[in-house]
Amino acid sequence: MTNLPRWLDDEADILRLLNSFIDRLDKQPAAARKQPAGINLNEKTLPALFRLGDEADRLWDLVKSLEEDHRVIHIALKKQRDPFAPRYLQARLTLQDGGESILRGWLQRPAGLSSLQQWRKAVADSREQFPGSTDKLSSHRIVMPGKDDASVVDAFADIRQYQHHGLSLRQLSSRCFQGNSKFLDNREALIRTLFPDLRITARPVMVSIFIPDTVEGILFIENQDSYTCAIAERNTTFNNLVLVYVAGFRGSAARIRQADGISLHYHRESGETLRSQLECWWFEQTAGVWPVWFWGDLDFSGMAILKALKQRFTGITAWQPGYEPLLQLLRQGNGHQPEMADKQAQKDPGSTGCAFSDTVLLPAIREMQTCVDQEAWGNGIRR
Repeated sequence: MTNLPRWLDDEADILRLLNSFIDRLDKQPAAARKQPAGINLNEKTLPALFRLGDEADRLWDLVKSLEEDHRVIHIALKKQRDPFAPRYLQARLTLQDGGESILRGWLQRPAGLSSLQQWRKAVADSREQFPGSTDKLSSHRIVMPGKDDASVVDAFADIRQYQHHGLSLRQLSSRCFQGNSKFLDNREALIRTLFPDLRITARPVMVSIFIPDTVEGILFIENQDSYTCAIAERNTTFNNLVLVYVAGFRGSAARIRQADGISLHYHRESGETLRSQLECWWFEQTAGVWPVWFWGDLDFSGMAILKALKQRFTGITAWQPGYEPLLQLLRQGNGHQPEMADKQAQKDPGSTGCAFSDTVLLPAIREMQTCVDQEAWGNGIRR
């Protein structure tokens, strides 16, 4: 077996590419194939290679070294019609004689077990390290670039030393998974099955608030730039409004109206009486005395945020002074296509429970099939 390239553990894209060879061989051994296992280089199999530039050139040099220096793969280049196209465009990689055994050694994936079977074996070998059930962990393979299955399972097992520390999910993830604070995002249910007594401290929702000297209403604002602009222009349209920024859907979190679930940050010193009134309403100790509005992007996501906020702040409605200028831009054909801002995945919320949104704003979005971000309103722009 040739020596493991020193750079391999640091090249997640190439590791993934090489693992795909073994994945295919585990599904159908080489002896049962009419054609050798092969992989075409394209934006799916090695996406970083097709971003062009110096980094792509470096990555291509590494791929070529697997053929020339390590004798693992063979590269078959296709004849290019475009002389300026990259040489590797639609190149096909196949394993050289002995390449399979070399890869299995490098990747620690012996023949005879599929990648899922190897993963389940690693979980079974560490079963005693988990006080709860490992069935969910065994159900599908979890990959960390540059790490074998046993190392990934060990990282999950390391959580046991923090069971009673009361860390947040991000803190726990960072300590057990090589400083990656987001690795456990969307995996809370999994780790709770592994560690039924695990204490996780929910991260408080950060809320930014501006309280004027006189209060006539409360306005939730979707985007940070619009919030800071509103503070700067508070003596105009925003006069006498409490301004609240909760970063989109976070305002609809179940803990948003619980004292231990949020952290309130005030933009400036405000009168104790107004601040106390606001907090008593916020934590549902008293009934609201001020109208409550929401203002965000004029798109399906903005309307969905309003709908979600209504679950926590039942009286909230769309703020017409903010939405009407956006609506005018939309109807004048000055909106943008959803694809221009990666919004094509947004879903129509159907209805929000707000009459103005349901009878005016949502029908306009559906008719025009375009969007306007709330940042278009501000800094003197009144179209």
